[in-house]
Amino acid sequence: MKRNKLLLSFGSLSVFSAIPFIAAKCDDTSEKDNKTPINPGNPGETTENQVVKVELGKLGEKTKEELNKLAKDGVTKAQVVTVLKTEKGLENLTESDLAKVEFKDNKLTIEANKESKLVSGTYEYSAQKQTPDAVIDLSKVQLNGETKKLLKAEAKEKPDKTKVLAALKKDDNFAKLTESDFEVLFKDSTLTVKATAGSKVIKGELSISNKTELDNITLTKEIKEKLQTELSKKDFKPEDIVNVLKKLPELKDLDAKDVEIKKESNKLTIAAKSTSAKFTGTLNFVFKVMLNAIMTEDIKKELQSEAKDKPNTSNVVNILKKIPGLVTLKTDDVKVEFGTGKLVISASETSDLIMGTVSIEKNSASIKINLSTYNLDEKTKMSLLESLNEQNDEENDSSKTSVWFTLNSLFKNGLEETDFDLEIDKNNGTITITASKDSKRLEGKFTLSKNPGNAVQNGKVDLSKLKLDESFVKEFLEEFEDGNFASLSAVKLLKKVKELEKITKDDIEKIEAEKDGTTSANGLVQDIYKKVTIKASASSKLISGTLAIEKKVK
Repeated sequence: MKRNKLLLSFGSLSVFSAIPFIAAKCDDTSEKDNKTPINPGNPGETTENQVVKVELGKLGEKTKEELNKLAKDGVTKAQVVTVLKTEKGLENLTESDLAKVEFKDNKLTIEANKESKLVSGTYEYSAQKQTPDAVIDLSKVQLNGETKKLLKAEAKEKPDKTKVLAALKKDDNFAKLTESDFEVLFKDSTLTVKATAGSKVIKGELSISNKTELDNITLTKEIKEKLQTELSKKDFKPEDIVNVLKKLPELKDLDAKDVEIKKESNKLTIAAKSTSAKFTGTLNFVFKVMLNAIMTEDIKKELQSEAKDKPNTSNVVNILKKIPGLVTLKTDDVKVEFGTGKLVISASETSDLIMGTVSIEKNSASIKINLSTYNLDEKTKMSLLESLNEQNDEENDSSKTSVWFTLNSLFKNGLEETDFDLEIDKNNGTITITASKDSKRLEGKFTLSKNPGNAVQNGKVDLSKLKLDESFVKEFLEEFEDGNFASLSAVKLLKKVKELEKITKDDIEKIEAEKDGTTSANGLVQDIYKKVTIKASASSKLISGTLAIEKKVK
């Protein structure tokens, strides 16, 4: 009955590649090993301090190369974050994780926010200028934004060489450049500036595509919100994503046929197809996911361990981190509460990863099933009564196994044979199932009878099947008092019936009485009733049904 579970979690990584113009200078004061947890903790201890920070001074080479391209005036945090998100472990990086992004004195500085749980340290890159006499390698040059924009405008049929020269001269490195130093040509949507063989100013070639680079697109808050709305739908359509992106001026000409759109975990990737005439590169968007939509059965079962008073938020977060895309989840992202038998996990308003709410029921194995109040269907009753037919079973071993099989299939709570005791009375055709004293799954008891006339079924006395002798009926109808004391009067009289010795007024929902006449004795007038109807309360653990006590018609 024991089952082993294996929980697998997956992650994804994407990187950009490029060629650096000059080597980067990294911060030597950073920590020495990215792979070492900040606080390993004690064995078996679960704490979110075990999250590994990525050092900005020890980024991958391809990431560094992309950052180096941003070493220019006007660089923004958004541009830097877009590049850093391609580094493993930084897929969910936000601008708030960076304290400073600055290009000053020809040096790019990126500094991590000390409060960030994703990054640490500082990244520096010095974009040294070419000396006047140096030959510039066009294949390695880092163009400033204005120059690149002007060259892109000439990426067309019959480019104007004069305008290309003017664009290049916007960069101080090309102050001595003349038209004789280069050739221009346009092919396959790309403008190529190629150094002439005799040039003493430049060498190599430079290519500028007239396509819009999706990598450099910055999404506005409004666009992000609209993308989030589309991605929250059960089945999103690529064309709907494109329609949202087209609201950006740079993407007004975007068409669904230009891109390939993929949704993996909590990341949306919009990659330009090689056949696209207007777009190139890839745009990534990390979106919020609905908590109830990403829950797996295995995760729910693990979370049941925290479905208790004062649940541990850190434990809940560590379990949720096993879901692909939530590896960087923090305690600030969630609000955890327990009430009415449920663990309720809600996304905080400030979370960039999750939204919505999910409820986890308390582990059924920790809730005892009350046999006295459990309503069995007729099919289950008949199955349990089959144990009466077991032959050569003096110790009731076979009968108990039969009963266990039926109850375990019904309750599905890991029931064991030691959770209950079984009493079989074949003479009267009854079985009684009683929760064992140490059971963590059951409480109470019930009795079933193979004789349909038996008043006790499922542990309750069925009033409609109760057989009363004539003397009791006569006494009841003569001594019963209606009105405000009807329940107390009925209980006092009904306690004389063996099966109802423990009855209380709370077991009764309603009493209706039909008066027959009156009698007097010792100066007192007493009402006599011909019929009293007593209906059991639905919450009663002792009785069920309706009892009609009435005078026999002679």
